[in-house]
Amino acid sequence: MIANDICKALCALPGDGVELRHRPITTPITIMVIGIVLLIINIVAIDDKSSALSMHLLIAGISMLGYGVFTTIMRRTNDQLVPYLTSTKRYMDYRERYYDRSQLDTLQHYLAVGDESKLEEIPTSNISAIVLAEYRANDNSIVAYALYEYVDFDYRLIGDVKIIL
Repeated sequence: MIANDICKALCALPGDGVELRHRPITTPITIMVIGIVLLIINIVAIDDKSSALSMHLLIAGISMLGYGVFTTIMRRTNDQLVPYLTSTKRYMDYRERYYDRSQLDTLQHYLAVGDESKLEEIPTSNISAIVLAEYRANDNSIVAYALYEYVDFDYRLIGDVKIIL
């Protein structure tokens, strides 16, 4: 995974601020239960099975049930760990942005300075020649950036991971 370098750098911070955890399965299980409830309502409460309401309940129930089952299975079998900020008791958000190779010097400069507003202003691309990966706390207390270059069918880290506290 491209974000492993960021995760290692965040866990190396002094103190117990960030730890790696599995994403919880409570949300997909809740969505799965809501889907089951919608299907039960469709079976029990709707008399006309060909009505629009019945079809909407059926589609929504099956979609939510399928999403819940699939996501629960993926989270239980996946070994992916996500940074968890212990001070706010929330998971950090991940984002990737793609840039042309011509933007590399500009990206490196603004990363070295730590100017987040200028990083947002750089125009992105649909081609992932240069990737800026980011983990951000919800309260913006910690932001970690890593810059990658796509070379020989692999993403290679350019420089060090930049953590802004």
